[in-house]
Amino acid sequence: MSRFCLDANIFLTAWEKSGYPINVFPSLWKQLALLKDDIILIKPIFNEIDPISPADKKIDLLKKREKYPLRMWLEDNKFIETPVSGNVESTSLDLEMQYEIQEVSKGAGQNDITLIAYAKMNNKTIVTLEGKQAQIPKEKHNYKIPLICKQQGVDCIDFVTMLSQLGIKI
Repeated sequence: MSRFCLDANIFLTAWEKSGYPINVFPSLWKQLALLKDDIILIKPIFNEIDPISPADKKIDLLKKREKYPLRMWLEDNKFIETPVSGNVESTSLDLEMQYEIQEVSKGAGQNDITLIAYAKMNNKTIVTLEGKQAQIPKEKHNYKIPLICKQQGVDCIDFVTMLSQLGIKI
C-alpha cells in the first residue's frame, strides 16, 4: 500500500547532477522503481516532472528519451499519476486561503498545497527536499512544505529518510 507522497523536487533535484543522478547511482533508481507501489505522485506533482511539450508528443521514442529522460524513466517504470478527489480539492482550497498562497512567493505553491491536502486526507507521509525553516516567516505565503505539514499534523520527511524506511541501500 502506498505510503509516501513525493514532491516533484525529489525527482527533479535527485535525478540531476546535484542529487543522485542515475548514471552515478543506477542501483538507487532501480530499487526505487521496484518499490513504486509505496510511492504516490498526485496528478499536479506528476505533471511538474519533466513534462513532454505538446509539440513533442509525436516525436519518436528515441528522441523523447533523449529530450525527456526523467519523464520517460517514470513512464518506463510505470509510475502512475494519482488523481485528486473533490474532498482533496476542497481541503486544498481551504489551505490555500489559510496560507495565503500566491503565484510568486518563497513558500509553498498551489501544487504543494494540494500535495499536503492529499497527504492529510489520506494519512500519508510527504517526502520533499525542502528544508525546515529555522524561524516562522512573518508572511504565511512564505511557509514551506515542512512547516505547513507540521502545523497541519502531516508527516514530512526528506528523501534519504524515505530511502531508509523503504530499506534501500546503495
